[in-house]
Amino acid sequence: MNNTHKYLVLFLALTITLLPGCKSAKAPVAQQQEQSMSPTWTSEKEKLRSTIMLIEASRQKMLGNWSEATVLYHDAITVDPENDAAHFELAKIHAMQGEFEDALQYAQTAVKLSPENRYYLSVLADIYVLSNKLNEAIEVYEQLSGKYPENVEYAYNLASAYLYSDQHEKALGVLQHIENLIGFTEEISVEKQKIWVEQGQYEKAIEEAKRLVELFPDDMVYYELLADLYRETGQLEDAATLYRSMLEHDPDNPLAHLLMADYYLETDNEEAAFNSLLQAFNSPSLNSEAKARIIYRYYLMSEEDPQYMEYGLKLCELMIEQHPDDPESYLIYADFLNREQRLEEARAMYLNASRLDPSNLSVWQQIISIDGQLTDFESMRDHSDMALEYFFEQPLLFLFNGLANLQLKNYEEAASSLEYGLAMTGFEDDLKGDFYSLLGDTYHYLNNHSQSDLHYEKALEINPENATVLNNYSYHLAVRRERLDEAEKMSRKANSLETGNAAFLDTYGWIMYQLGRYEEARSWIEQSIEHAESPSADVLEHYGDVMYKLGKNEEALRYWEKAREAGEGSKYLKQKIEDRTLYE
Repeated sequence: MNNTHKYLVLFLALTITLLPGCKSAKAPVAQQQEQSMSPTWTSEKEKLRSTIMLIEASRQKMLGNWSEATVLYHDAITVDPENDAAHFELAKIHAMQGEFEDALQYAQTAVKLSPENRYYLSVLADIYVLSNKLNEAIEVYEQLSGKYPENVEYAYNLASAYLYSDQHEKALGVLQHIENLIGFTEEISVEKQKIWVEQGQYEKAIEEAKRLVELFPDDMVYYELLADLYRETGQLEDAATLYRSMLEHDPDNPLAHLLMADYYLETDNEEAAFNSLLQAFNSPSLNSEAKARIIYRYYLMSEEDPQYMEYGLKLCELMIEQHPDDPESYLIYADFLNREQRLEEARAMYLNASRLDPSNLSVWQQIISIDGQLTDFESMRDHSDMALEYFFEQPLLFLFNGLANLQLKNYEEAASSLEYGLAMTGFEDDLKGDFYSLLGDTYHYLNNHSQSDLHYEKALEINPENATVLNNYSYHLAVRRERLDEAEKMSRKANSLETGNAAFLDTYGWIMYQLGRYEEARSWIEQSIEHAESPSADVLEHYGDVMYKLGKNEEALRYWEKAREAGEGSKYLKQKIEDRTLYE
């Protein structure tokens, strides 16, 4: 809402008093209007009785008894349909309840009964505005302003109505009339500038803005308004001159430094822009929220142009130095570092923020996500434990905690976290499927194969195309040498859904091994080794076992030794190497 428009709202607030919880009696409306529009004769005694009711209604209204007042106003109209004051009061009551159709009927009747009453006319016009009937409102405001040309409130309301209906020239005329009445005012000057800008008459707007600067040389807001007009019209040097004038008045003015920074950016002087930003940042009157918005701007710019990265990081460091107790200082720095894949540094910043404000769930999720990217499962377990102290109702945190414990081979703890989180998932099928999948893995390692199979089956009921579940389920069946035909079908489907996955290729090869199809096993596991960046000990050991079955003992020994170098391998790996023979 612009500065002139606010007078309309202010006037409405003054003329139509807010009613606390009042409900008007709507049934008599049509009846009262019918009575008021038809010729009636009311005795003096009835008029007196209606007046007494009106007085009592006004007393009840002052006491806050709005329902009683409303009934009494209606009774006053019933006794004397020409009681214009009662119609007027009911118009205000209905208007403030949003019942504009009824309000209009009462206001129109009040004006019909007393057409010279300017208060009735004013409320009628206000109700027209509230009913979005601007043409009718303008007609009444014009009538009022014509009769009372010295009344500033009526003029303001007329100007507002013109502005709302996009009659800018007429609005300018009324604003000039107001200025002639009360003298030059800042608000009218600014409103005229807005109108001229909307009309594209920038020269007039600039001249008016210059006038403000000349009359109020110590008010920096007007310097900024004039500078904005210069920038909109491409007069950047004139804008910069004003910014420098602002700094002459107040060398520590952060707004002036920020505006100079914008000017330098627009003129491709990044270093000068950054120096202006540094001066703004060093101003004690620039709060951390404003600084964070500025840094975020550099964050966005650095996505397209990496040269802004260095500036953004320096601003982050400065913000932390100046606002060490504000979690936002660390969060925005962490976002920069995280985007640049400086994961450990980013995690440290997120952790600093979480220590200052541990109630921010999204920060904990970022921390745990980075733990996963770093495959730091001890930290994932610890951080999810910490987060659960504040968000014990969040199933996703239990999922992370269960995953971390599973990777750390804390199978009982994993099962406990996963079962607890599963119970909280409600109708979130995707999340529930993730819990079922991890529980299938966990119960396998707990040698509870019936529960493992059950949870895999439930995961596949939710999503039969889940390649990871298909792979893990089929692999564990192969390890147990159970239902190998089913395992083969699931593994084949997993590989068709996600081609080139080293783990999936190894699973299918291992199933072939268990089925005694060693040449096929060799081919699939060989593909697994080729697709893996760094083959695991299990895959290398599997290949050695296949080579042994194919009678290539030296080749088998070589891969068993590679497996030992790569990691832990099976419990038989050491014995295989020492005895140069296969153990299963």
